[in-house]
Formats: sequence, C-alpha cells, structure tokens
Amino acid sequence: MPRPSWVVTGLLCLPWLALLGWLASVSWFITDDAFISFRYVRNLLDGHGLVFNPGEYVEGYTNFLWVLELAAIWRLFGIRPEHVAQWLSVGYTVGTIAVLLWWVARMPFLRHRGLIAWLALGLICGSATFAVWTSGGGLETRQFTFFTLVAVAALSVYGADRRGLLVASVSLAAAALTRPEGLLVAACCVGWFVAHRWFTARKLDWRGTLALAGPFVVLIGGHFLARYRYYGEWLPNTYYAKHVGPWYESGFRYLWAAAMETGLYLLIPLALVALRGRWRERRDGIYALVLLLVGTHMAYLFEIGGDHFEYRPMDHYWPLLAVPAAEGLVRLGGGLSGWLARWSRHLQWVGPRTLAVALFVPVLFYANAIQGVLLFENIPLSGLQGGEPKPIELDHENPAWLLAAPGMPALVGIHYYVRHDSIWHAVGLRYRGHGGFADLHIRRYQPYESVAHEVIPGDAVAAYSALGAVSYFVPNLTVIDRNGLTDSVVARNPDVPEVRKRKLAHDREPPPGYLRRRGQNFFLLPVQPSEAEALAAGNYAVNIGDGVWMSFDVVDHVWANQRFASLDLRAKNRFSETDPGGNRFSVDGNGTFAYVGEEFLGRFDNGGMDGWQVEGKAVSNHAQNPFFDTVDHPVAGHVGPGYLTTYFLGKWQRTGRALSPPFTARENQYLAFLIAGETHDYVGLRLLADGQEVAVWRGDDPTHFELVIYSLHEVAGKELQLEIFNHEIGDRPRLMLDHVMLVRQESPDGQ
Repeated sequence: MPRPSWVVTGLLCLPWLALLGWLASVSWFITDDAFISFRYVRNLLDGHGLVFNPGEYVEGYTNFLWVLELAAIWRLFGIRPEHVAQWLSVGYTVGTIAVLLWWVARMPFLRHRGLIAWLALGLICGSATFAVWTSGGGLETRQFTFFTLVAVAALSVYGADRRGLLVASVSLAAAALTRPEGLLVAACCVGWFVAHRWFTARKLDWRGTLALAGPFVVLIGGHFLARYRYYGEWLPNTYYAKHVGPWYESGFRYLWAAAMETGLYLLIPLALVALRGRWRERRDGIYALVLLLVGTHMAYLFEIGGDHFEYRPMDHYWPLLAVPAAEGLVRLGGGLSGWLARWSRHLQWVGPRTLAVALFVPVLFYANAIQGVLLFENIPLSGLQGGEPKPIELDHENPAWLLAAPGMPALVGIHYYVRHDSIWHAVGLRYRGHGGFADLHIRRYQPYESVAHEVIPGDAVAAYSALGAVSYFVPNLTVIDRNGLTDSVVARNPDVPEVRKRKLAHDREPPPGYLRRRGQNFFLLPVQPSEAEALAAGNYAVNIGDGVWMSFDVVDHVWANQRFASLDLRAKNRFSETDPGGNRFSVDGNGTFAYVGEEFLGRFDNGGMDGWQVEGKAVSNHAQNPFFDTVDHPVAGHVGPGYLTTYFLGKWQRTGRALSPPFTARENQYLAFLIAGETHDYVGLRLLADGQEVAVWRGDDPTHFELVIYSLHEVAGKELQLEIFNHEIGDRPRLMLDHVMLVRQESPDGQ
C-alpha cells in the first residue's frame, strides 16, 4: 500500500486507540494475587532466593519471566512491583497492537490491508475484556499475549526463513516462561508447522522443524532442569494446588458465558470464512494455526473448569482472531457485493469495503455489548464481597436499551443462567471485585510495612487464604497459604470437597493438625485508627504511628506475653498462666478492666488434669493426648500449651466427662473461663450447685476461644462443680475448655 494510504489508515485508527485508552483507564486495577509474585521478587532481591518464605523452597508462582522482569526493574530503577507491574502490562499492550499492525502490513497475499487493519484494531480496542487486562491487575496476562502473537506473526510472515523460525521459537519459549499454557501454544505451533509443510510441499521440513523446536526445547528444558534442582519438583507447586480433577460442567459454563460476552460465536465463524478463502486461493493455512490455538486452549479450559478470573486466560484470543475475523468480514462483503450487483444493476455501486464496514457494525455491537454494560452500568457485580461471591449481573430487567436489540433477550437470559452457577463456584469473578478486594487489603496492611520488623516477632507464623498484600507488606512474617499455592503440603492434601462444593483454584485446605505442627501462632488483623477500634477487632493492640494501631490475636496468650514484653502492649483481656491477679478482663472491650482474677480452678498447662476427675474416655488434655489433633488449624486464644478437649483424631467420638474439684464462691465472685467448640446437645460444659445443673455452655466457634464471665451471686455458699461432658457417640463433636478461674469485679481505683 502506498505511504499516503497508510497515513490515512493510521489517522483513522487513532479513535480506536483512544477508545482502548479510555476503557483501560476505567478498568484500571490491581489484584491481591499479584502480590504473591511481588513477595517472591522482594525475597529474591533481599537475598533469600526465589521463595515465598525464607528457607522454604516452593514454587508458588507460574510467571517466572514476569517475576525476573519485575525484580530487574526494582533493582535497576528502584521502582517497586506494585507501581510498575500495571505499566509494564500497558507496554506489552502497545507491543501487541504494534505486532498486530505489522502482521497485517507484512502478511503475504493480503488484500485491503488498510481496511483489515482498521477493522481488526476496532475489534480489540472495542473489547471491554481486552481493556480490562491492559493493566492486567499486576499480572503477566498481556505479556503472554504479546509473545504468542509475535510467534504467530513470525510464522505467518517469515515461516520459510530460518531467522523467522528462530524468532518464533524464542517467542514461544518466552510465552512458556510467562504462563504454563505456553507449552500448549508451542506444541500447536510445531504441529501446525509440520502439517502445513506436508500439505503444501508434500514433504517433511526437518530443518525448519528443528529451527522452530530446537531453541524452545533448549530454553524450556533448561528451565525444567533448573526448577527441579532448585525446588525438587518438575512442575510448579501451583499445579498440585489447583489440579483437583476435571470439571467439565464448570468449563462448559465458563466458555459459554465467554462466547456470549466476547463475541466468540461471531469471531470464530468469520475466521473460518477467511481460512477457507486463503486456503482455496493460496494454500495458506496461517488462520488454521490461529483456530488451532484457540480451539485447543478452549478444550484445556473446558477440562479444568475455566478460571478464577474474568476470562483472563483467554486474553490472547482477541488479537489472534482479530485479523482473520476482519478478513472474513471483507470476504463476506465482497461476496455480498457481487450478489447485489447480479441481483440489481442499481446496486453495483455498493462495493465490498462499504459492505464490510456495514457488517462490522453489528458484529462489534453483539461482540461487546454485554461486557460493555457490565463495565459501565451500575449492575451488581460478581466478586469478592466479604469473602463470598455475589451475583447477579445481567438479568431480564436490566438494562432496557440492551434488551431492545434483536436476539439480545435470549443471549442475556442464557448468560444469566450460566453466570449465576459459575459465580457460586468462584469461576470467572469480575475484575472489579478483585480490584476492590486488593485495594481494601492494601489500605489495611500497607501501613505495617515500615514497622513490621520492629514490632512483629521473628517466630510469628500466620495462615491466610488471601495472602497476597498482607504477605508482601509484612515481609518478615512467615505466612502459610491455606489454599496451598505456596505450600507444598497443603497443595497435596488429597481431601478435597465434592464437585458441588468446589471453589475453583481454592479447593485445597490444610490437612488436620498441619497448621498447628507448622507453629501457627499469630493473627495479624487490619490496621485501625484508634486503640478502641484495634481492641474491638482483636485482643491486642500496639501503636505503630500517629493514628495507626496494629491489631492482632494469638494462638497462645503466653506467647504474646513473652514476645511483646518490650512493647507498650494494650490488651482487651490480659492473661497470666502463673499469677491469678495478673488476669484482668474487660467485658465491653474498651480497654478498661472490669474483673481481676483471684483463684485458678483449672489451668491444664502441666499436661495433667489439675485435679479434675475423669470418667470415661471423652475428655483429655490437648497437650498430652497422643490421639488428639486439632481440626484443621490451631484453636486461637488459649493460655499455655494445654487445655481440655473432647475432640479426637478418629472417626467416632468417645463418651465420658471430667469433673472439677468442688469449690465454693462468695456473692461478689464470678466464674471466668475460655471455651471453644461447636454447638451439640450432647456436648457441653455445665455448672452444678449441690449436684443440680444451674447453667450450661456450648461452643459457638471451633477456631477461637471466647471468654465467658458468669456471676455466682445466686449460688454463693453452695458446693459447686464444673463438668465438661459428652454423652453420646457422634461424628467429631468439639468442645475445648481452658483457664478456668474465680474472679471479682475490679474497683474503680484498681483495688
């Protein structure tokens, strides 16, 4: 095409680029998952290696090249990952568009290049999904798209040249080092190259195949060997964490929704039209490679159940399909133009370009209307709302202008059905939910970064399901991933939920007792603006700045007393394992102590029963029972290593009880104890007065001890006993009891 024509085409493309820039700015976001990679970057630069927790060699990332790039930028230019990752994704977006236009300009035997370039650019720049992943949420998505497109364009333009094959091979290796799906893309490219050479030349091009596959095998083979030597595994740990089993019904829903939202049901048939025309005219099968890449990747998504994010793994579809879909429109326009000319001589002036543009308008609308509405309209979004996905998106009531389009009510109705089911399985959650969740966690935990090493003990161990931001901004905190992405033991736990209860990529849980054996002892809570709010959130608070308070809970209050002894530690309730008077409790949580301890009735920290009489085999001391194990995690908030429990690591619970030594109380005394467990009629703690039951308590939370204070005014002077019991055989009922004591009300002057 002459240079002036390219100038005109370039000017006509500027509105498309402006549209993409606008949509990308609207959908700019970062996701909590990106901070997992950022923590690997930080540890690498701090000299710990590519690890999540220092000393634990687990590959909890799948974007090796992306991690190295972010580390290099931080080291060379001092720009932190959370500040540069999105802009790096924008850079790869610019590169993707440049490669797409270069492909159109250089593709052999392509007619109407300027129009095809304009149409193809319109298809991707008008896509809300493509715009969402322009910033990429801090993830490597667009980088993978760029390298995949480079490989396809190189095979298309320079597939007969060894240098072009070398470029394609290195690009495929870069894609595989960016995302695991790069292996699938490379296999498709090599397979297509061999088959295409056979069908066009009737011979096998061994040298070309070696030029295409050789560098890729060397680079990726070297990476596999390095991974095995460094981590001791051939595959990333994330494979074991996420691969529970095939999930075809979820994959079907995911792909069906994607087809309606992104127009795949239009783009793929248009690409087939272009493939048919080019093959018949020139025996050119480059579009067959595009469809092979898209088809095999869709089969992969169908098998694994889709993705946790909003069509993220499909990002490379749109630039790959844009060019063949645009050529398909031009070919349909040419065929329709010829038919109109034959039908009426008065319509001979309607050329193929005009008709191609006329066909492009409804294609652009139906390919992008639904996702565009979800981007701009005030529709309830699926996403992480308080830890749970929230439906519904589009339904039969909104928006009216969209439903006025022909056929759109049917599309929206089907979309409603498939998305409703997917959301509850955490499949395809919207970028806005992920972005809002990450922003919330950044605000909550970023203030800890500057003081984390000073106030958080080095042996603190925490466990989270959403661990990105908190682990990055508190680098000295050992963090266990409850879903196993960065933990090899959790990733291989064979106990997974039923299909109907699955949450995509979040199915793994720690095996029983694992978190306790790992030493989980700390629960860092979001930063709070005042002491009162910090103590309302957790039992402990430390001032770390002007109007900034660290709130936290612990597994063992003795550990907190020891590790934070040098700090001005504020507490809702203070616990002492040796001095009754060192126990001071606040009922309303405002930091003002209302009760002070007087006498221990049961501490259980020496491993024994502290004089409690045991009958049957239902009750034991957690510290001494070899058959005992906690549920899935340590129970937070006990005092010292021991406490009474009715929970055993066995299928069936035993029956029995444990009775405290008899005691009496004054009218001004109160009973105080820590209790945890589940509500069962046959399991509980009761208070007996002269042998008669006067009160009974059952656990409300099996993961956290709660303080109970009960007035003994009505039973003062009577013979009292406490009984922890289990009267029926059941499936693992849980009740835990600790730190039983008599207390009195604190006087205003502290006496």
